[in-house]
Amino acid sequence: MERNEYLTDPCGKLSIPYWKAKTLVIPDSIKIIHCRNWSGQYSNYQRFFRIMHDLKDLCPIDFDYDTLSVDYQAADLAETINASYSHENIVVTEKEILEWRQHETFREDLCICINADDGKMIASGIAEFDEICREGIIEWVQVLPEYRKRGLGKKIVDALLRRLKDIGADFVTVSGNLDNSSDPLELYRKCGFTGDDIWYICRVQET
Repeated sequence: MERNEYLTDPCGKLSIPYWKAKTLVIPDSIKIIHCRNWSGQYSNYQRFFRIMHDLKDLCPIDFDYDTLSVDYQAADLAETINASYSHENIVVTEKEILEWRQHETFREDLCICINADDGKMIASGIAEFDEICREGIIEWVQVLPEYRKRGLGKKIVDALLRRLKDIGADFVTVSGNLDNSSDPLELYRKCGFTGDDIWYICRVQET
């Protein structure tokens, strides 16, 4: 798919950001189907939303947060992510986080966190920026379970949106598991994301 076609409808054209689609190889055992073409043809699937923010009417940033140093805080970040997503059996390693620095879209100023008074990382977020499409991509937002229901997730997203606009993004996309019990879609709606694109990630039994 060419860049100009993607930009006509980013969330409806691809299930992932354009920069990833250029290199990602989808195995034959995986089928990815947009909701407009979904007819229940596969039984083993997960549903992922993909929605967009136009970076207008952003919330003011009236709270303290810090920029993460991935080089020095990868272990803390991995611990925060794994504790926040234990209900989804998502596990990342310090090594994997350090490898994110190799992404062509990686920027350390888009890695942020909120710390407790004792310095413990309690919420964090990572976004990336594709200069070719002028697209910001929110990749990770996590809040430790014991600190939820305090608005920290929204604060992380609001801060990332502001930073993405400041560095020149024209729009921001995010995706997430639609059936996640923590309801990430609700969080992003509160932050001003719009759209109703749903992608079905299906596992096909090989013969």
